[in-house]
Amino acid sequence: MLNIPEIWKKRLVPGSEALLDEWLRGTDIQLRLTRTRTTKHGDFRIPPEGKRAVITLNHDMHPVEFLITLTHEVAHFRVWKRYGRRARPHGEEWKHEFRLMLKQVIESRILEPAVSKAVVLCYFKRERIGSGACEAMYRALGLAGEDSGIQRLVDLPEGAVFTLRNGRTFIKGEKMRNRFRCREKISNRIYSVHAMAEIQESLVT
Repeated sequence: MLNIPEIWKKRLVPGSEALLDEWLRGTDIQLRLTRTRTTKHGDFRIPPEGKRAVITLNHDMHPVEFLITLTHEVAHFRVWKRYGRRARPHGEEWKHEFRLMLKQVIESRILEPAVSKAVVLCYFKRERIGSGACEAMYRALGLAGEDSGIQRLVDLPEGAVFTLRNGRTFIKGEKMRNRFRCREKISNRIYSVHAMAEIQESLVT
């Protein structure tokens, strides 16, 4: 069994260690925890020649969110090892690998039944699954909805001024699939912010 550092253990879904051992043993992946990033939960970096592949994960995610994000990124690693740069980042090869790994997660019974159902809805019933955020998943985890006490960008009307957890303030614009075009107040630049981004504070104008 892999020797998982304590800093990781408290972020993992209980019982997921065996899966991680199966997925990571014998690989040369370097795993890193990072600060909160509003644009992504994690990423996989194709290494330069002779260097190790790197997967980064935001440090403050819910354990289920952490596990699914890690699964997402390890699927990228596996596809890269098998196909190199021939496969598109969220193409059919990646979707197939990601879903196979999620099937392992579901069959391991480490998730609550309602969360397993949300995994199926978010990643098996939808065609576009590249985004790590899904409203059904957040609701199953109690991280969205009126009872959660957490405000999300999707809850705000267009034109609302809001501040993200990283302290940056934006004006909400039009919707683009699962994101919104938002203008940063201090720079006047346009950013694409995920619909399920957590809002620190907001002002409806």
